[in-house]
Amino acid sequence: MNQDELLYLSDLNLAESYREDSRWSTNTDIAEKGDALFVCGASTFPAVNFAIRVGRQPQPPPDQFISQAKEFFAKRKRSFTITVRTHIDQDLLDKCEELKLYKIVEIPGMFIEKTLEEKPLPDGVTLKHVTNKSMVNDYAEVVALSFTRLGMPEDASRNIFSNPNTFLVPHVYAVVAYKDNKPASCALALLSHGIAGIYYVGTVETARGIGLAEQCVRTVGNAAFKFGARCVILQASIYGEPVYKRMGYQESTRYLRFLCRSR
Repeated sequence: MNQDELLYLSDLNLAESYREDSRWSTNTDIAEKGDALFVCGASTFPAVNFAIRVGRQPQPPPDQFISQAKEFFAKRKRSFTITVRTHIDQDLLDKCEELKLYKIVEIPGMFIEKTLEEKPLPDGVTLKHVTNKSMVNDYAEVVALSFTRLGMPEDASRNIFSNPNTFLVPHVYAVVAYKDNKPASCALALLSHGIAGIYYVGTVETARGIGLAEQCVRTVGNAAFKFGARCVILQASIYGEPVYKRMGYQESTRYLRFLCRSR
């Protein structure tokens, strides 16, 4: 797979993850206008309200894209985040900086093209494929407790998984690691466009430092390859990036997220 194809498929999978967010939760809304995607999440927290350009070309123009996004989110009384793809969205990046929008985070996009060697689980840990509503709730609990480290309120995280039936679909492979029979870590692989993306990786504070997130990521990534994924991609937090590099993931691009108010 060449670099251009990798980046395009990575963008498509990332955009699909935003769409999935809207399916997993109640009280959400979504709009697509050409190559512009807007997702109103289940919470007013800006990080779960997304605007992104999804095409292979930098379209629509930045002024038009931001105007359309503001119109969409103003009707829903939400602030939102603009995702900027550094490999293609230089014009949008320039506009965000011109408008002095606050850059929330810069995230490395990473990929791997092979399965990874399995490793034994730590003592007292079991790792299970999420197959029922109770386990979806366990997954949501891990995300809620672990993503506070990234500034996400617990209720905003839980709201993402408020419609468990829509999470239990064939193209989402999720696992929860249980330590001493309590949910401790999680990760999921979303299959789309011939590849898979890994999302919502987290570990509760009391279970950190023993490699559970790495175990979850390895498991869902290897499962994705068994399902036919050509590669596995992810966007790494500052905590996850060194772990993924150690596992063999390589950086392909960067995604920037800017805070934008609708009024």
